[in-house]
Amino acid sequence: MSVQARVDVDVVFHDSNGSTFSIGTVDDHQFAEPAGCETITGSVGTAAESIVSSVGTLSTLAVKNTGTSVLRVAGAIDVSAGRVAVLPVTSTVTVEAPSGSGSYTAIWVG
Repeated sequence: MSVQARVDVDVVFHDSNGSTFSIGTVDDHQFAEPAGCETITGSVGTAAESIVSSVGTLSTLAVKNTGTSVLRVAGAIDVSAGRVAVLPVTSTVTVEAPSGSGSYTAIWVG
């Protein structure tokens, strides 16, 4: 059986002190330069805060929970510590820590 999948955006988070990893062959990954890209980091508490782009309209947001508690993205998506959520969004997105505080790194491309 042969399986093929298409991913519109590849976002790879890798700790610089971590072990090596493989992402396949160059032929598996087609790169198209986005019209805009921005990396946003932040810390949040229980009150929702907005993740806002300063480079214009973008199309895809990847949010990695870099803290130790659960983050809630867009008021509905719970992201566990160390996990990533990818959202096809063009407008402001909220992030909050339902209990305590948290931190994140987001990459917004378009």
